[in-house]
Parts: sequence; structure tokens; C-alpha cells
Amino acid sequence: MGRRQCKRFPLVCYDPRMAYTEEREFTFRIEARVSFGEDYEGEGDGYAWAPELTQLMGQVMRGIVQTASAAGWRVRPANRGRASDEEVTLVLEQTR
Repeated sequence: MGRRQCKRFPLVCYDPRMAYTEEREFTFRIEARVSFGEDYEGEGDGYAWAPELTQLMGQVMRGIVQTASAAGWRVRPANRGRASDEEVTLVLEQTR
């Protein structure tokens, strides 16, 4: 199964018996917002609350991976060109 050399054409082609794959995409988006009192003087604190969010996102990702794995899915990360502190893509795969 997979690649084979075509007799009629010199280019590599795909075997017609190649496995069929269906895909479906689901977006899980989190928007974090922190409100401050009237005495707040701006972003001079360098987003001091952001490290808490980083730790929380790690726990959320671990929970997703553990839950999907327990349900029989293989989980792997995929990079779509964004920084991991802005976006994480997980690919869940199964063979039936």
C-alpha cells in the first residue's frame, strides 16, 4: 500500500488501495480577560497575571490529551506557524 512506480507514467503515483482518511475540525478557543480597579495605572506591570494563564493552559492541554488518549485516540501536536503561547493545535488520530 502507499507509493508505487507507475508503468505508464514515469512519475510516482499513489496506490489506489491507499487508506481513506476522513477529517473534521473543532476549535476550542479561550479568551482570558483580567479586569482591574480604578487605581490601575496601565500595562507597566508587564502582564503580571500572564504566568498564571500559561500554567493553566498547560493543565488544560494535559487534560485534553489524557481524555482523548483514554478514549482510544492517538494525540500529537501540529504546528501551524503560530507561537505556542498564542495557539496550540492537537491532532487526534484513530485507525478503524
